[in-house]
Amino acid sequence: MTVPVIPSLPIIGHSLPFQRNALKFTSEMQKKYGDVFQISLLNEKFIALLTPEATKDIFLDKDDLFSSKEGWAVSLGPTFENGLMLRDFDDHKYHRTLLQDSFRHDAIHGYLEIIQPIINQWVENLKKAGSFNLYQSVKQLMFDISLSLFFLDVKQDESEKLNKLFMDSIASATSAIRWPLPFTKMKKGLKAREFLLDYFESKAGLINDDSKKTLFAELVNTNKGDAGLTNFEIAEHMIFLLLAAHDTTTITLTNSIYSLSQNVDFRNDLIKEANEVNHSDISSLKNGLVGESIFKEAMRYYPPVPFSIRYVVRDTEIQSYPLKAGTYVTISPLLLHHDDRYWDNPDAFDPYRFIDPNYHNKAYFPFAGGAHTCLGKFFASYIYKNVIYKFVQNIDNFEIDESLEIRPTPIPHPVKDVLVSA
Repeated sequence: MTVPVIPSLPIIGHSLPFQRNALKFTSEMQKKYGDVFQISLLNEKFIALLTPEATKDIFLDKDDLFSSKEGWAVSLGPTFENGLMLRDFDDHKYHRTLLQDSFRHDAIHGYLEIIQPIINQWVENLKKAGSFNLYQSVKQLMFDISLSLFFLDVKQDESEKLNKLFMDSIASATSAIRWPLPFTKMKKGLKAREFLLDYFESKAGLINDDSKKTLFAELVNTNKGDAGLTNFEIAEHMIFLLLAAHDTTTITLTNSIYSLSQNVDFRNDLIKEANEVNHSDISSLKNGLVGESIFKEAMRYYPPVPFSIRYVVRDTEIQSYPLKAGTYVTISPLLLHHDDRYWDNPDAFDPYRFIDPNYHNKAYFPFAGGAHTCLGKFFASYIYKNVIYKFVQNIDNFEIDESLEIRPTPIPHPVKDVLVSA
């Protein structure tokens, strides 16, 4: 079968409508051309495969046919090079094995203790403020949590500098200009990466067995010795982990709090559960089914990685469509999560669809899949529940009068922030 090619402008391709509203644009193309078609983005051609079956096959990649490293190199590669998602096959397995020890049960318990005072201070500040910008406030909280999990001792001016450098790194990933020309986002992103590598590598050299048990310290101490990662390799991973720990949970919390402002019944159920859960105990958090259901629905509505890119390394075919080596393919949890063939009323934010812990939907891919399944997915849910529980416990009567419009790519973010009145 031949893949339909969607006509586009030279060089620019479909980048402008995709950046404006990737969900709307891709949905319209899907209705017109079907579940498989070719689009042009970032000066490259991509074959979009928009079925649960194709998505599962590519994520699982049983025969090592699809390169995540070469796929993400198109966007994330220059500034997030050698992060875990930008590694393949045996190399990826080796690095993932060394990283995953930092997410063991007792280590996560320690991380939860570290973040408690930060979240407590955040809700106290919100109570005093009376009103606040939702996304901006959550974003700063998640950055503070991320830094505390890595270092504990970052000063305010240092935190602000790191935040700006990190934002420059993200901006470069979707810059239309892919060369580090003067004053471009790409140039700023690569300069930020250089500084962050030096920063993390120097910090790694200060870690010893007596250091406080942050995620960074756990990672460094686990990898001491000839068989482990070098401090430079750890620095490369830390830049990517900061992306995973920071921006992804930010939009999940933002969308959840906004939705709770529109749904009093669910908010009351969440408050009741929050009063019964031990926020520092993993077993107790796992049993928080109301918190889990809104977490899952927020991840469905705007998955942190709305489109995943792969590069075909050997000729193959998916659903009778031939894929030549050297081809870029993209799969989209975002599109699947809003497809009414698989979900009842998918454009409605309805946490109750996940209230049964045994509910399963074949079109649900919030954390990717296969070898590249998100390493910190359980930890992410524990952080999320800690924040959302403490928020509704302390700010139970809050209102948002504006509509929250979210642009889903490259990482979901509001077109305009909304004001919360507490």
